[in-house]
Amino acid sequence: MEKQDQILMKQQNKSLVLELIKSQSPISRSELAKITKMSPTSISRIVNELCQQGFVKETELVTSGVGRKATLLEVCGDVLYTIGIELDKSVIKIGLVNFIGEIVCLETHNRNPEEDYQDMLENIFRYIKQIINENTIAMEKVIGVAVGLPGSIDHKNGIVRLSDQLCLENVPFAQDLKRITSLEVIIDNELKMKAVAENTLGKAKDSQNSILVGIGSGIGAAIILNGEVYRGKANNAGEIGHTVVNPNGNVCKCGKIGCLATYISEGAILADCQKVKNVSSFDDCILAFKNKESWAINILDRTLTHIALVISDMACFYNPEVIILSGDFIDKIPEVNHYIEEKCQRYMWEPIKDTLRIEYSLLGEQGVVLGGAIQAQHILMNLI
Repeated sequence: MEKQDQILMKQQNKSLVLELIKSQSPISRSELAKITKMSPTSISRIVNELCQQGFVKETELVTSGVGRKATLLEVCGDVLYTIGIELDKSVIKIGLVNFIGEIVCLETHNRNPEEDYQDMLENIFRYIKQIINENTIAMEKVIGVAVGLPGSIDHKNGIVRLSDQLCLENVPFAQDLKRITSLEVIIDNELKMKAVAENTLGKAKDSQNSILVGIGSGIGAAIILNGEVYRGKANNAGEIGHTVVNPNGNVCKCGKIGCLATYISEGAILADCQKVKNVSSFDDCILAFKNKESWAINILDRTLTHIALVISDMACFYNPEVIILSGDFIDKIPEVNHYIEEKCQRYMWEPIKDTLRIEYSLLGEQGVVLGGAIQAQHILMNLI
């Protein structure tokens, strides 16, 4: 038992040193010893091992004050790669991400919403092979794939419990994709993956507690508490689309009456607009709003009120430092941002206002892909 404890401690120390070099490079051995409180001998041993494995390299000598020069350390971006995938109703986005979190290549492919499950898996495999070959990456350097999907996901067992958008239910997605690709596969709710990206590189980078709200074909949220994704009992924390806001309201696909998703989603807005005017797409609704047609303004105003109420409620529930709004709805109509903030001022509890920031995601189409790839690194590095 004592030997196992020593092995575990060595592995933890090695992971800590690598993470510090990754986040604070270039950094010297002496700085690592100071931060970790490890002995210079231990740091040298760990660094030498990381250099031999190709994770770390020494940079050119620089002066560290009077006297001796210090050799600085930084991570090698090309030592390994992960692939992040966003799987949505009509598109597949796939990105190749290196060890330092840079997207080497990002591709978007249209998909047929009617394609069967096996065809979908085969197409994903084809896109994976394509992006690896196009970038001449050795297959052994790709340690795994992360797929972000909408819906209720059992991330531990790799099962899609229910995804209305993808018409999947109780499917062992990770196992099936691993069988085809021979790569390690993790899956998760797409917003949780995007929240990881925001927490690592985006608007929540300097926050321990944040909430990402995604508004597009549906509405959902991902919650970061104390720097970690908050999942709840069954990884369904943040599924705000199925909170009932009007018990006498619209019928939801889930079978309940008055779910939030029937008021805040592109489909819900389009359905309301079609009651007034013959419009064929959500983009037509946006155009009518931008042309200041009163009916479109009224419909969008009701939607913005619901968004402000969601922000206010979640601010009270979790008291985060920042709430980040994202998704096609926010990206396509940036003009509404100040209206949302005005409504939040009206509805939000006074003690929360001064401590909460409302931000808008700048990660765009790469958010889920990047977050998935980063999440895959954190999980799969332990398997190396």
